[in-house]
Amino acid sequence: MNMDSPIIPVVVVVLILLSYRLVHRIFVRRLAQDDGLSFRPLPGFDVLKTQIGRAIESGSQMHITLGQASLHGPASPTSVAAINMLRHLAEEGCMNDAPPLVTVGEATVLLSAQDKLRHSFEAVNRPEGYKPWLVHFVAHQTEPYAYAAGVSGIIHQDKITGNVMMGQFGTELMLIAEAAQRRDMSQVIGTDDPTAMALATAVTPNSLIGEELFVAAAYLDKTPEQIANLRIQDIVRLLIMLGILVWAVMQFVTNL
Repeated sequence: MNMDSPIIPVVVVVLILLSYRLVHRIFVRRLAQDDGLSFRPLPGFDVLKTQIGRAIESGSQMHITLGQASLHGPASPTSVAAINMLRHLAEEGCMNDAPPLVTVGEATVLLSAQDKLRHSFEAVNRPEGYKPWLVHFVAHQTEPYAYAAGVSGIIHQDKITGNVMMGQFGTELMLIAEAAQRRDMSQVIGTDDPTAMALATAVTPNSLIGEELFVAAAYLDKTPEQIANLRIQDIVRLLIMLGILVWAVMQFVTNL
């Protein structure tokens, strides 16, 4: 067979997809039988659940800020992941009359966050509880420090008991985190900016680094399909790392 034939890449892609589906089915079946497959532990998600419980018990609100990345730009996956996380957190709060207070800094995120919050109230049969002002537009994405100042002011409200930051942030993240720290709040911070993450780790141990932000909804929902997907991703990541290592060793040996 001619190795330059265009059919070779097609065959490889088909085999990879079939292998993925097979492994995915195996994991889902094993999870349905409850044989111990689970996520690798990430403390930040345990803190999220604690914050929800504390807000419900005290009749207060958890504050969630979704950053300033739009849903149609290069950083859109970050905002999509943050909004998906909002859906899960909002449902528990809405069910117990303790909906989160949400702040955003971009118009498309504002509309999407309002829609998620409205659907959360409808999901728990409390559509009358939805109020558009539960989602605040603070400042445009071109004014990051104005956004940070506005969010910090909201955090200082007495009814706020926890702070969650998920989305795209820059160095202005430190102003928001510092405001929450002054009120001795537990915080969970996840972003895609390396500089912002370095600042986040200085104020809280509950940071979601890199890809951990994008699996937030899966960690909170924990359906067998989502767990299976993440387990397969971990396996693929390990195989890629091993492949790079083997390639590096072969290059080293051949150059001796």
